[in-house]
Amino acid sequence: MWARVGLVLACLGYSALALGSGLDRISAASPDLAAKVPAFFASEALRVRGGQALAKGQAREALELGKAAIADAPTDPQSTAMLGAGRLASGERGGAEVAFRVAGKLGWRVPITQSYWMVRALAAGDYRIAAMRLDALLRQQPALHRQRQLLDPLERNPAGRSALVERMAASPIWLTSYAGDVADLPTDVMLQRVPVLTEAAQKGLVLGCPAIAPSVNRLAVLGQMREGRELWRAHCPAAGKELLGDGRFQMAGPRDKVSAFAWELLGSDGLTLGFVPSPNGAGQRLTVQGVTPNTRPVLSQLLVLAPGRYLLTWRSDDGKGGPGKTLSVALACQGEAPQWLTAQPNPASGRWQAGLVVDGSCAAQNLLFGVGPDSGDLWLEDVRIAAGGL
Repeated sequence: MWARVGLVLACLGYSALALGSGLDRISAASPDLAAKVPAFFASEALRVRGGQALAKGQAREALELGKAAIADAPTDPQSTAMLGAGRLASGERGGAEVAFRVAGKLGWRVPITQSYWMVRALAAGDYRIAAMRLDALLRQQPALHRQRQLLDPLERNPAGRSALVERMAASPIWLTSYAGDVADLPTDVMLQRVPVLTEAAQKGLVLGCPAIAPSVNRLAVLGQMREGRELWRAHCPAAGKELLGDGRFQMAGPRDKVSAFAWELLGSDGLTLGFVPSPNGAGQRLTVQGVTPNTRPVLSQLLVLAPGRYLLTWRSDDGKGGPGKTLSVALACQGEAPQWLTAQPNPASGRWQAGLVVDGSCAAQNLLFGVGPDSGDLWLEDVRIAAGGL
């Protein structure tokens, strides 16, 4: 556990001090920058050098610089924190705790002090206090959400996850980074965050479609389709809770799709595609005008369906009140050519329908709507999928 304390302090020492140190050095040659240097770094080379030594693993030098910092400014919480970190890195655990207790009394806005007491809380199994310390760290430096030494102990433990969600309830500034700054995070980190974000939604903290989209898209890129789909449904109310999301096209449009699991309007050479408000209630309808020599896809959505039989239904006509020619539909694994199915009208419901079969050969399926030479002008709205075949 103490080795982990040292590692966390080293990471924090580097991240907290590098920027200020650089500005301090630049300001010596450029007086205009002096006002922009954080107070901690301005003319306080002892503490800057101590932080650099800590980040480099130079325990003895960090300790000596901590002592010098105390002699220079004994009531500065940064000085006491540096002394505590130097003592801890040198193996003086008792002396380190004394120093960090004093540092805490002098001021809690010191990252190294927060980190020390966070790790001590984790060792004692007090996840509520540990999450409070982490919250304070992330409010100062949201980018620290990438420090696995800080996040892993909380994300991997049910009590830790709940404590972290409790801190999220106040919508801290770091929550945006936690859910959105994920483009290069590995699979195991993303899978740790899914239960945290899912529990947050279950407790009423719904982030919304744009905020959760980066995490959803990252999961899809990593091949974690089911997790991505469930997270999308949990945090994007417009997507709904059904097997098919946004069946009334409330979020659909010609722009880039919001997430991997949203509707995508495909290329339209020779066709005019658009969305207009539906006269039949909430949502929109897709309008298709023009002709095409071969059946081609015009609309798709990525689904995650368990093996079995499903019934796909929708409303469509030729725009003149008549049934017109129907759309073609297909359900294909990603990258595979679609095998078009012919839909049938259901006079009783006034809807078109087609039976779909999922054999479990792929983790996710592309649902495609296509138009062919005989389709003519038409519109499409209110798409649904239900378990069970024709």
